Amino acid sequence: MPRTNISRGLLAVVIHLLVLSRASYGNYLGNDELMRRQIDPGALKTAYDYIVVGGGQSGLVIANRLSEDPTKSVLVVEYGTFDDNPGQLEPSSGTKYPAKDLFNVTSVPQPGIGNRTSTVYAASVVGGGSTINGMFFERGSAEDYDNWEKLGNDGWGFTGLLPYFKKSTRFNTPIDPVVVAYGNITWDPRVYGTDGPIQVTYPPWVWPGTKIQFKAFNEVGVPTQFEGAAGKSYNAFWVPTNVDPTGRRSYARNQYFDPAKSRPNLSLLVNYRVNEVLFSRAKHAHSVRIQARGTPNGAPTITVSANTEIVLCAGWLHTPHILQRSGIGPKALLTAAGIPIISDLPGVGSNLQDHGPAFIQFTYKTDVFPNPTSAQTNATFAAWVQQEWTQHRKGPLSVPTGNNAGTIPLTTMNPTGYQAIVAKALAQTPATYLPKTYTAEQLAGFVEQRKILAASYRSPTNGIFEIPFSGSASTALCLEKPMSRGTVTLQTSDRYAEPSIDFNTNINPVDVDLTISAARFYRTWMAAPSMQQLGPAELSPGTNLTTDAQLSTWVSSSMSSSTAHSCCTAAMMPQNLGGVVSPDLLVYGVTRLSVGDISVIPLIPATHTCSTVYAIAEKAADLIKARAEASAGDTIQR
Repeated sequence: MPRTNISRGLLAVVIHLLVLSRASYGNYLGNDELMRRQIDPGALKTAYDYIVVGGGQSGLVIANRLSEDPTKSVLVVEYGTFDDNPGQLEPSSGTKYPAKDLFNVTSVPQPGIGNRTSTVYAASVVGGGSTINGMFFERGSAEDYDNWEKLGNDGWGFTGLLPYFKKSTRFNTPIDPVVVAYGNITWDPRVYGTDGPIQVTYPPWVWPGTKIQFKAFNEVGVPTQFEGAAGKSYNAFWVPTNVDPTGRRSYARNQYFDPAKSRPNLSLLVNYRVNEVLFSRAKHAHSVRIQARGTPNGAPTITVSANTEIVLCAGWLHTPHILQRSGIGPKALLTAAGIPIISDLPGVGSNLQDHGPAFIQFTYKTDVFPNPTSAQTNATFAAWVQQEWTQHRKGPLSVPTGNNAGTIPLTTMNPTGYQAIVAKALAQTPATYLPKTYTAEQLAGFVEQRKILAASYRSPTNGIFEIPFSGSASTALCLEKPMSRGTVTLQTSDRYAEPSIDFNTNINPVDVDLTISAARFYRTWMAAPSMQQLGPAELSPGTNLTTDAQLSTWVSSSMSSSTAHSCCTAAMMPQNLGGVVSPDLLVYGVTRLSVGDISVIPLIPATHTCSTVYAIAEKAADLIKARAEASAGDTIQR
C-alpha cells in the first residue's frame, strides 16, 4: 500500500482577503468564459426545484447529482467566484492559499495558546476547500465513522459510508513502477472506485529518508499498514493524493461542476451572499434571500424560491451563520440580535472542532541525499528537479504536501500514562471547560461524545495524533481528537458581519496532556536505532525542557488552532443531545431544509477531511433524492 510524505505547508500561510469586483473578475477570466460558467442575476428564475447554498466542495457534488435528473432544476448560490489560475492545479499549489480564495477572518484571542488569535481557513471560491487544500487524500479509520453511528446516526458508520467513498473516487495505478518498488508503496484498489469523479494516485517520487522513517516507526511499535483507506488509517501508512495522471489537482470544480455546467437545468450564481432562508407559517423552508457581494446592509436583495428543498453547503463557518440569521439557533443569541425564532436549536454554531498543530523542530546532522532541503542547498539538484518536472511531470515537484502519515494511537504514544489521561477526562465536570452558552442538552451530548473519545483514547486501532513525515526532521504534531469545543456565533450588532470564531484551543487541559504525550513520543521516534544514521538533534521544544510543566508552556507557545479541518458546527446528533440535523440531514424544527457539508460531522475524524466531505456530500445527494421521490406531489403551504 502506498504512502508518501506530507508537510503541512498551509499552516504558515497568512490570509488576507482581496476584495475583487465582478468587473475585475470579468477581465481576469475573459467575458466569454465567465458567461459560460455562471448566470447573470437578471436571468434568475423565480423558483427552482432545489437551491444549494454554497458552491464549495460539497455544494458542487450535490448540485451535480441532483441535476442528473433533467426534470429537476438546480440553483447554486456561491459567495466566491472561480479561480482560473492554472497554477492552482499544480501540486505546488498544495502549500499556497491565495487570499482571494479565502474569507478574511481571524479567531478571537485564544487563552489556551497564550491569547494569540488564529488564522481561520474558510474557502470563498468555487470548489471550496478542494480548490486550495494540500491534496492529502486519506480517510479516517473505521472507528472514526463508527463513532458517528454510536451518537445515534444509523447508516453513518464506516460500512455505510464506504460505498460513497468509492463512488466519489477513481483509482489510477501509479505511473512509475520504479518509485513504487523503491518506496515499497502498497495499496488495495478494491476500496476505491473505478469510475468516480475524483482521481486518486501516488506521486512518482519518494524521498530516501522516508524509508528510514518508516523503519524507525516500526522500531518504536508503530507498524506499517498495507492500506489505510480500508478503515485502517492508524499507525504508519502511505496516503494517496487527489491528482490525475498528469499530476494536476482533481477537485470538485473540474470533476463535479465542469462536466455538468452545460446542463440546462443547472445554474450557478457567483458573487452573491445568501442572507436568510425564509419559512412559511408552518415552518417550511421555501425561499432564500440573496444579496450581491460587497453591497452594504440595506442594499437591494433578490428572493428565489425552492419547490422541493433548500440545501445548506456553506461550510463549517457560514452554514451555522446562515441558520442563525434565519432564526434557527440558540434562543438567547437570536433574541439579542432581534431575530424572530423559527427553531430554538442551541447546538447551531457550537461543537466546533479542528486538528490543532504543535510545531516540533529537529535537524538531521547527517541527512541522506537527496532530502527535502537539497533543492535549496544544491544548485545541480535544484536544476534537475525543475527539469524532471517540466519534461516528465515527475520528481519532487509531483508531490503536493506529501503522502506519508503516522496516525498514532494514544496507547502507543503513552503506554504507561494513557489510562491516567482517560481517567482525568472522565472525572471532569463537563461544564468547566465548555462554552458558557452550553445548555443541559448540549452538556448531555458532550458527555456522550466524551465516552466515545475515552474509548478512542484506549483503542490501539484509532489514532489520536497525526505525525506527517516526508524525510524531514521537523513537522507538525496534529491533535486529531480534541476534548475542547469552540463556537461560531453571529455578531448581535450586525448579523451580516463575519461571525465570531472561538476555537477554544487547549481550553481543556486533557488536550495539553495529549500533546505532551505526542512530543515525548516524537523524541522516542527520533531516538530509534534506524534514525541514528541521520543524526537527529532537537531544536524545539529543546532538550532542556523535560517536565510536564515545561512542555505545557511549550505547547501553549507552539500550538495553533487550525489545519483547515474545521467542522462539526451543525452536528448530526439527536436533538436532545444538542444536535442540529438528524441522520437524514434535515434541520430539526423545520421542513425542507437540510445540511450537506462538513458542519454535520459530530466528532472530527483522525484524518484530513477532504475525502470524507466527498463521501458526506454523495450520501447527502442520495438522501435528498430519496426524500423527494417519497414526497412527490406534496406542496408547500405558505
